[in-house]
Amino acid sequence: MKIEKIIIYGFGKHENVTVEFGEGMNVLYGLNEAGKTTIQQFILHVLFGFPQRNSAGLRYEPKSGGKYGGRIQLMDKEYGRCLIERIRGKSAGDVTVYFEDGTTGEEDSLKKILRQYDRTSFESIFSFSLLQLQNFEKMDEDELSRTLLASGTTGVDSLIQVGNKMEKEMGNIFKKSGKNPEMNIKMTELRNLAKELKDEQEKIAGYAPSMKRIHDIDIELNLLNKEQIIHKKRLQHLSVAQQILPLQIEKKELEKKLTLVGRASFPPDGIRRFESLSGKLTETIATKQRIENDLAELKIRLPKNIETERLKTAGVLLAKESEWLGWQSSVAADNDELQRLKSLKYRLLDRLGVREEEVKKVLFDADVSIRKEEEMYELLNGINETNTQLAFLETQLVNIENELTAEKANSILAEVPSGDQLKKTKEWPEIRQKLAEAKAYVSFEGSGNNKNIHTLPIILFVLAVAFLSIGIIQNEMLIIVISIIMGGLGFYFYSKKGTSNNSKLNEMETFINKYDNQEYEMEKLIVQIEDYNRDKKKSEEVITILEQKLNKLEDQRRKLRIESDRLANIFDEFISSYGFDGLPSTGIVTELFRMIREVQEARRDMTAIESHKQVIERKIVNRTEEVEEILQYQAPIEAVYELLRKEYNEMSEKLVAIRSIKASIERFIIELREANTLLSLQQENLKILLNEANVESEEDFYSSYDKNQKSRQLKEKLASIENQISASGSLILEGYETQNELQDKIEEIKVVASAIDEKVTTLIYDKALLVTKTESLVADETYSQKLQLFEMKKAELTLFAKKWSARKAILEAINQTMSELKEEKLPEVLHGAEKIFSELTSRTYVALVVTEEGTFEVISASGIRFPIVELSQATKEQAYISLRLSLAQSVLKSAPFPILMDDPFVHFDEERLSRMIGLLGAIKSHQFIYFTCHSKMKNKWADSTIINVSEIGDEQEATIQ
Repeated sequence: MKIEKIIIYGFGKHENVTVEFGEGMNVLYGLNEAGKTTIQQFILHVLFGFPQRNSAGLRYEPKSGGKYGGRIQLMDKEYGRCLIERIRGKSAGDVTVYFEDGTTGEEDSLKKILRQYDRTSFESIFSFSLLQLQNFEKMDEDELSRTLLASGTTGVDSLIQVGNKMEKEMGNIFKKSGKNPEMNIKMTELRNLAKELKDEQEKIAGYAPSMKRIHDIDIELNLLNKEQIIHKKRLQHLSVAQQILPLQIEKKELEKKLTLVGRASFPPDGIRRFESLSGKLTETIATKQRIENDLAELKIRLPKNIETERLKTAGVLLAKESEWLGWQSSVAADNDELQRLKSLKYRLLDRLGVREEEVKKVLFDADVSIRKEEEMYELLNGINETNTQLAFLETQLVNIENELTAEKANSILAEVPSGDQLKKTKEWPEIRQKLAEAKAYVSFEGSGNNKNIHTLPIILFVLAVAFLSIGIIQNEMLIIVISIIMGGLGFYFYSKKGTSNNSKLNEMETFINKYDNQEYEMEKLIVQIEDYNRDKKKSEEVITILEQKLNKLEDQRRKLRIESDRLANIFDEFISSYGFDGLPSTGIVTELFRMIREVQEARRDMTAIESHKQVIERKIVNRTEEVEEILQYQAPIEAVYELLRKEYNEMSEKLVAIRSIKASIERFIIELREANTLLSLQQENLKILLNEANVESEEDFYSSYDKNQKSRQLKEKLASIENQISASGSLILEGYETQNELQDKIEEIKVVASAIDEKVTTLIYDKALLVTKTESLVADETYSQKLQLFEMKKAELTLFAKKWSARKAILEAINQTMSELKEEKLPEVLHGAEKIFSELTSRTYVALVVTEEGTFEVISASGIRFPIVELSQATKEQAYISLRLSLAQSVLKSAPFPILMDDPFVHFDEERLSRMIGLLGAIKSHQFIYFTCHSKMKNKWADSTIINVSEIGDEQEATIQ
């Protein structure tokens, strides 16, 4: 693809400009600000679109508001000759593509011509500038290697930017030894919460053992109830056995015992009811005791009442703390400003050189109006203009005197030809003519060939006639003269034919040997003498002109000095009116009025600030007195609000504590009332049960129960015996032979049952105390709150971990992609770059390699490796340019674009610059557009197209040299 022509409608400083390009190297030369970069950006803008209005890129819109945009004419092997036009429209501009066959297209057609390349991809391969190369000096090894890697593999640059972004975001989320990243902060918070949870767990460590003990008590009570049932059944069985031994005797004995026991009444299911009521009563008593203890403790903790009005007043004053801080800052600022103004005033007075009070008073009341300042400026401008003219004249005089001295010295030092040399130059034309005749004579006469002697006059006559005819036809006197000479020579040789003149020939040969070697030296001497005469005449003319200028300038200098003295006297009178005897230099006069005004302004500002400061200090004193009234003691001004805040916090905490404790007391009073009601109800129910048993105490109740049980058992036994006696007359008595043995066994079982009952009562009481304790622990919600906060922090940490993992995965994918790009594309590019780099450095370096760590190294001809960062600035740039050119060659088939270069060779020495120029001249596959401000680069390429950008004007074509 070749750019044949660009037509700029309006772009930056260029309007209505046409620039035509050649096929190979195109050098766009121009001074600074000529518009070279504007043309480069025009090409990129038209091909890839105008930047967004709010982006960092410049749009180069015409300042005069004319038509914005232009055309580029391309020649492409695939699409033929195309014309691309982009003008103002949507943000990127409206583009139209005109094809050679008459069809048109838009953005999609342009993308096909550009092979789907965007501006970033194009500039990463086909466009580079001095600015990019200058940044190498500031890069470290990693940055430099990444830049070279990006220049050698398309797409790596954007991947590197994304990778750097991921690394930065990962660092913001988590660092192994960091403190500020978000994950590190959350992990620290979790460790602190875990410690607090452990402390809370230690506080409630007694809860689990208490619950376990309650559970153990429940199990033990169940076992004891089962044992009671077993013992009861055993007693019943033994009672039956006792009643049937012997039947008749037992019956009589039973009847007797039944008479002795009597008929005691006992409530049904009395023992179970009594034990249930006793257990509940014991539990209620324990609960009541706990509530009374807690209530007493809260009443002890209840703080004394505080003054709510004083707390309210303190809150109002605290709300005005920002006002207090503003006063403090204002006083400090006023003090600083007073100090600054005071220092400024004295500094200005010192700079003005004022010491006496009378002069200061004059300055404070001096007239520094604009009228006076304009008067001073007019006077000063006159002095400066006169001095400037004098200085300029002095410079001109010195320069002319130097020129005159140098010209005279040159005329004196010029090498004057000697008399012998002048004589030789006057004789030389005659000698040169004779020498030509001698050579001709020797050439024709001295050959010894008779045939030539006879034919030579004929040839000379024929040539003389031919040249004479040509001279007459073309009206050329030189040709006519040559024909006459040839005719004369022919006549001479004809007259001498057939004879031999050896003496004449020897004479001619001797003449030739004498003067033939002096021909070059004499011609050189003639040129030197002519140059001397010409230079001498020119020098005399220059000296005359310089002397005339010198006399004229000296006259002007004398007039200007008189005018300068007159203005200086007027200026001294003007300065003395402000109390100054004189100034060391008129250069400080421009600051005089400014400094006097600053002194007067500083004095006025000091007065205003002093007044403002006194008002603020009175407010500070009043506020301090209000705070001391609340604190009820004197407080230092610098700690007033700190003490007030401390007092307010203490009163607030007491108020909150009082409210909390009062609420707890009210709750415990209600619970105590309920416990007393429940206790009264339980005691009443127990009393009713005792009344049913016709007893007054627990012991009597159990005695009544025993009597009732005995009576019932006797009756049952008696009935059983009677039934047994009536049914059968015998009963197996399980090995007991006497009534006493059976009775002893029954008593033994009863003792065991009584012990079990006592143990059950004790366990019920212990359980009630433990239940009260565990309920108190359950009511404390601190542990649950901290546990909930701990889980929330864990969830937040999990989210950050997911974010970090996602970025880590992206970074790994980028690294993998970069490795694949390096393995697939980089070797081919490196191979081509090595050849170019080796040729540029005259085989000082023979190879470019990429290490496993991804850094660039070069290998010298001796085999030594050097990191790229250790090379000189110019050698780094040569490596970068080699990679760029190699990459452009590698993608030539898919992207045959021109290469834009903005003065990238300024750091090259002459030898390497010459090699680079030769290398670029040998590359015929690409069109090169080279922008430069160095005139020496214009003629470096023999067959290049040179375009002088400095001479581009409106409605003009660029000058092509």
